[in-house]
Amino acid sequence: MKTTILTLIIAAGATTLALAQGEIASGTISGSGAGPYTYDLTFSDGDGASVPIGSVWYSWIPGQFFLPSDPTPGTAIAPAGWTATIVNNSIQFVATSSASDILAGQTLSGFGYQATFSPTQLAAAPNSGESVAYSAGLFSDGGDTFVVSATPEPSSLVLLISGVAGLCLLGRRKLPVATKP
Repeated sequence: MKTTILTLIIAAGATTLALAQGEIASGTISGSGAGPYTYDLTFSDGDGASVPIGSVWYSWIPGQFFLPSDPTPGTAIAPAGWTATIVNNSIQFVATSSASDILAGQTLSGFGYQATFSPTQLAAAPNSGESVAYSAGLFSDGGDTFVVSATPEPSSLVLLISGVAGLCLLGRRKLPVATKP
């Protein structure tokens, strides 16, 4: 009997943990230009999230800033209903009201900045995509640490698609039929 009750308590606790996911943040970044470089960011809150995302501190975890250098002053942008503030080698994006939060299952684009470092330098910087999302303003909860991943440049994507298409065409060519002498 005691074992059954203990098992039920553990199962109930595990179910509560599984349902209370908080933020399930993810993000992507793409860079373009020849200097200064322009970076575009998109953030999402996963389908299973139990709270919205109301702020993101990009390229930062407590006490550490990860961008290769400071973004160009005055160039951080955010979509309507959000603000963007450059802080050392990172950027704070904060919703101005809960009406602008990123809800579970939603994605929001329109975040960005300019910098003198190239996409290659950004990719080489250790932990440069590591960021923290919060349910409301900064430090409003424990936050969800996540990594903003790079999306391939359009030219790289075109090369990849062209290469795959070329291989498919090579695979479709007919082999010569052997004839009997």
